[in-house]
Amino acid sequence: MNQRAVRTSENGVQLRPASLEEAGLFYSELDVEQDKALGTVGHVRMDFGHHGKEFWHTWWPHNQNQLNIPEFKDELQTIVDTLRADGPLKDLTSMRSFCAQNGGAISEDGRSFGYVVETDRYRYCLRCTPSPGDYQAYLYCYDKRQQELAYQEKPVGRVTFADGTEQEFTDPQQYLRTIREELPYRNTTGFRHETLTDDPQVKKAVDDIILDFAGEENPKRVCDYGLTEKGMQRLRNAADPSLPHTYAWFVLTECNTTQEQFFGELTLEEAIQLYQGSDAPEKRLGVTKDSIATVDIVHMAGGKQRFFPDYQKLESFKADPVIYEAVRRLHQELIQNSSAQNMSMGGM
Repeated sequence: MNQRAVRTSENGVQLRPASLEEAGLFYSELDVEQDKALGTVGHVRMDFGHHGKEFWHTWWPHNQNQLNIPEFKDELQTIVDTLRADGPLKDLTSMRSFCAQNGGAISEDGRSFGYVVETDRYRYCLRCTPSPGDYQAYLYCYDKRQQELAYQEKPVGRVTFADGTEQEFTDPQQYLRTIREELPYRNTTGFRHETLTDDPQVKKAVDDIILDFAGEENPKRVCDYGLTEKGMQRLRNAADPSLPHTYAWFVLTECNTTQEQFFGELTLEEAIQLYQGSDAPEKRLGVTKDSIATVDIVHMAGGKQRFFPDYQKLESFKADPVIYEAVRRLHQELIQNSSAQNMSMGGM
């Protein structure tokens, strides 16, 4: 899926083609509670008239029009004006050309295309259907602050007792503290807990408490618990070359042993120096991008050094020039060092 940003004006309004996973954002949500959780301000229905050069539009409010504040109205007007002046909303011919050049198909029949505009507070999802006789465009508008509030208000867990007492928690720390405090007395109080959130941090913390009570350690890491929708969006953002990114390099030695050591939050230079200076028989060097996507680049084991090709396949890394330049440098420096030490090289 093409995820490049498309600049539509010198003022900086940018569209990016949507992924299939985002297709639902380009249609009305029938579930009232879900519409509230999404922070849907409303949507605009548009068409270009009989000759493809007019511009007719109708505003459809969502959430009782409560989110349609002056700040949003001003920004929406600017977005639409920009897309009309120099973008897919100029006329039917321009829309058809834009979709043909930039992809973003979100329907199985290939007739509709989706594009996203992100601002500090709002997300605009433009559905284009460049066909005569249809409504050619729908622009769905979402308040990202409302999404954050809805996420925070969701219950993270529920506890019950034998006497029928029940309590739900929206504060993760309070939920975890209650489990920790009540767990020793569960045989007499009938204490039970149910984790309702899909947040991997909370799920792991619950398992940590349960296993620690049983005298065991939790062998799982946070990444083993999956991603929330928020996490998946961060992962999609990490694959977007139009956005700024952060890179934290790491070195891991003696992985999955009692001697395992992890050195993180390094620059590339620091990681190379640490990797080359370590005499551990098993070590690896990799990078975490935007604190969400991680890939190993090079691995040493049994006197054999191997470069992994995973960065060429993973969405978050395969189109990233910073990563490719770093790999080129690693090849140059580590291969020279290996040759000097007469070590063998694995797959490239």
